[in-house]
Amino acid sequence: MDRTFAESDHRYFNRDGQNFNVGETFAGLPYEKGVELADMLKEFIPAGMAMVQLALRWILGHDAVSAIIPGASSPEQAKANADVSDMTPLPSQVHKALFDFYTTNVHAHIRGPY
Repeated sequence: MDRTFAESDHRYFNRDGQNFNVGETFAGLPYEKGVELADMLKEFIPAGMAMVQLALRWILGHDAVSAIIPGASSPEQAKANADVSDMTPLPSQVHKALFDFYTTNVHAHIRGPY
């Protein structure tokens, strides 16, 4: 991958999870595989929705979740993140497709205790 990170960024110094729990680096995925899988997820994004909105809306679609606290680097991004809670929940077929995607494409690549 042609991504470059600052030496203080965990994606630089802990790319393979050698310095702390691999679960804290790309959720236990090798970096290149994570980028590849993220690109593959684009097919699941409903029309008019961005990838970040899909991710946040997916999290909110679980009964055990009542709130999420995503990071933001600007007031505009914080507002956009908060606005996701007003969006229509994802259809059940999208949740099923994402579960199937995880089972088929992601699970085998997870490193560490998951």
